[in-house]
Amino acid sequence: MRRTETEAAMSNGHDTYPPSTFIGLRTKFVLFISLVIIAVCSGLSWYFIRQQSDAMTRALVSSGSILVKNLSHNSRYGLVAKDLVLLDQLIAGVMEVDESVYIIFIGPDGKRLAAKSKRNVYPSHTIAESLFRSDSQDVTITPFTAIGSGGGEALYDFAVAVRRGNERQAPFSLLTFESEESQDDSATAEQSSERIYGVVQIGVTGAKMHEALNRMIGNVILITIAVILSGIFAAVVLTRRITTPLRNLVDVARRVAGGDLTASVGPMTRDEVGQLTTVFSQMTVSLRERDSAVKQAYQELEQLNRTLEQRVHQRTSELQTANEKLKELDHLKSQFVSIVSHELRTPMTSIKGYVENLLDGLAGALTHKQTYSLDRVKHNVERLTRMINELLDLSKIEAGRLELTLAPVALSEIAEEVVESYQAAASQRSIVLRAVDHQPLPMVMGDADKLSRVLINLVHNAIKFTPQGGEIQVEGRMHDGGHVEVSVTDSGNGIPAHDLKRIFDKFYWSESAPVEARGAGLGLAIAKNLVELHGGTISVESTLGQGSRFSFTVPIAHS
Repeated sequence: MRRTETEAAMSNGHDTYPPSTFIGLRTKFVLFISLVIIAVCSGLSWYFIRQQSDAMTRALVSSGSILVKNLSHNSRYGLVAKDLVLLDQLIAGVMEVDESVYIIFIGPDGKRLAAKSKRNVYPSHTIAESLFRSDSQDVTITPFTAIGSGGGEALYDFAVAVRRGNERQAPFSLLTFESEESQDDSATAEQSSERIYGVVQIGVTGAKMHEALNRMIGNVILITIAVILSGIFAAVVLTRRITTPLRNLVDVARRVAGGDLTASVGPMTRDEVGQLTTVFSQMTVSLRERDSAVKQAYQELEQLNRTLEQRVHQRTSELQTANEKLKELDHLKSQFVSIVSHELRTPMTSIKGYVENLLDGLAGALTHKQTYSLDRVKHNVERLTRMINELLDLSKIEAGRLELTLAPVALSEIAEEVVESYQAAASQRSIVLRAVDHQPLPMVMGDADKLSRVLINLVHNAIKFTPQGGEIQVEGRMHDGGHVEVSVTDSGNGIPAHDLKRIFDKFYWSESAPVEARGAGLGLAIAKNLVELHGGTISVESTLGQGSRFSFTVPIAHS
C-alpha cells in the first residue's frame, strides 16, 4: 500500500512537471557558456576587424597624401613653364605605383595640362574648381565610386593646389626633380605676385586594401569559429563531469520511488554532490531495513493467525518488539530528516552571504541583468532556507523535543510586530496589510516566539495567495470568554471546499494553488501543532473567489 501511494505521488509529480517542458541543468550550462563565448569572441573579432580597417584606411590616406605633396612640389616648375615633357615624366613615374589610377595636372587657367588614367576614370572637375576658389594649402581627399564594366570601384582623389608661397622642402628629397634654377624662379615669382600655379590630382584605388581586409576578415572568422567551437566543446565536457553524478542519483531515486529499494549509488566526487549521494544511500538503506521489518512483521502476523489460540501470548510480546523496532526506525527517519536539514542550513547560509556580498557590490559593479539574476537566487535561497527550518521544527515536534516557555503574552503586540515585519513584502505586491484592534485584549499564557511563528506562517501564506492590489487584515478579539482569538483574513482566490479538511496536513497543497506559490507544505501543519501545544484550536473558513480566514485561539492567562 505504501508503494502504491509513492507511485501515485510520482505520477502526480509528472503531471505537474510534464517532460516536454523539462530542460536539463547540463543543457542550461552549455547554452549559457556558449552564449557568453559567442558574444565575447564575436565582439573581440568585430573590434579587431574595425581597428584593422581603420588602420588600413589611415595608411592609404597617408601614402596618398605624401604622394600628391611630393608630386606637387616636383611639378611646380612644369606647371609654371607648362613643360609637358617634365609633367609626362612625372606622370610616368607615379603611374608605376600599383595603387595609382590617374594623375591630372591643371594649369592656373583651370585647363588640364597633362593627364593619364589606367582605366579611363577621372574625377569630377568640381574638385579642382573648389581648390581654385579656396585658400587652403592642405590636401583635399575625396572618396568616390567609379562605375566600370567590372562593377563599382572605391577610389580616393587626392588634390592639392600649387600656390605661391608654399615652396618648402619636399617630404622626400629623392623624389624632387626641381633644379636650383627652378627654385630661384619660384622665389622670384613669390616676390612678384600671389597666384595659384595649378592643381595636382592623384587617384588612388582602395581595391588592394579591401582585398587584404577581406582576407583578414576571412581568417578572423575562421579563428573565431574555431575558438567558439573549442569553448563549446570544453563547456560540454565540463558540464558532463558536473551533471553525470546528478543523473545517476536521479536514476536511482526513480528506481527507489518505483519500489526498488535495492537500488544504490556510490559517490563519484568529493564535493556537495558526493555528500548528497552518500546521505541518499544511507536513506535507501534505512528504507530497505524498514521495509524488511514491515514485511517480516506481516509474515509473523499471518503465522500468528494460524496458531492464534496456542501462541497468543508469545506473539503479543513479539509484536511489541516489532513495534519498538518500527518506532526506532521512525525515530531514525525523523533524526535523519533533522540531520540533513541541519547540514543543509550551513551551505544555504553561506550561499546567501555570498549573494548578498555580490549584490552589495563587494566584487565589483553589476549589470542590471546580473542584479536581477542574483535577486532571483537570493529569493530561492531564502525560500529553501524557510523549508529547511520548517523541516527542523516539524522533526522537533514529532520527536517531542519542542518545549514551550510559557509566560503572559500580549497577542496584540505580537500581531503588530509581525504585520510591521511583513510590510515590505506586502508593498512589493501592492497589498494592503494592517492590524485591527477593536478592543483591548487580555494577556494569554503562551510562548511568545512560538505564537509569533504561528502568526508569521499565516501572514506569509496570505501574502503568497493574495493577488496584487488585495488586502490582508490581522484582527484580535475575545472568544468564548476564556480564550483570545486572532484571525488573518485575505482577499485572495479562496480554497475549494474539498481541500479545507486536509489544509492542515503535512506536505499537502491545494490543487488550485499556483505552482510558484507552493512551498514545502509544512507551514500550516506546524502552526496547527504549535496552537494545540498551547491548548488552543485553529480553523479556516473560505469562499472560492472571495478569500480565506484563518483563526486560532489561545487560553487567557489567569492571575
